[in-house]
Amino acid sequence: MADAYVKTEAGRREIRERATALTRPGRNLLLIIDASKSGAEWLGLVQGGTADDLARLIDAGLVARQPAGAGARAAAVGAAAAGQPASANAGRASLAQQLASLPYRQLYDLITSQARPRLGLIKGYKMVLEVERCNGPAEIRVLTARFIEMVREVQGDAEAQALLRMLSAPP
Repeated sequence: MADAYVKTEAGRREIRERATALTRPGRNLLLIIDASKSGAEWLGLVQGGTADDLARLIDAGLVARQPAGAGARAAAVGAAAAGQPASANAGRASLAQQLASLPYRQLYDLITSQARPRLGLIKGYKMVLEVERCNGPAEIRVLTARFIEMVREVQGDAEAQALLRMLSAPP
């Protein structure tokens, strides 16, 4: 559990398709896990997450162990390949840290006000419904991270960065 883990291609596909029966904490863990923290640290951020959830993700091939020290190198190599500074990926890695310091209400307000304009009528409506189903700060933080990634996919990195700036602004 002291090892870092990364999503595999199968894990990224599972996020899009939801084909595997995962527990809610298991799915939340799959959404946020990356090599910036150890498996134990990620489990501490997912309400109700257990070592069994992480083991199921590994057994299903949805996440894989990251070699020691490879996280920073992988971020730098990936950023260089994309033509971005390594700090851009470091900003993504610290998203969970940034969200951890924000109150539930600020995250709720951000998603409910920005979902429809950024994702469109149907996807935006579905996102607002998911916000209403969140049971506490841990769940809305995971949903906010997913929302930012959805915006990145739909509108591009610049708009995702704009959302992050909105989160940094005082409420």
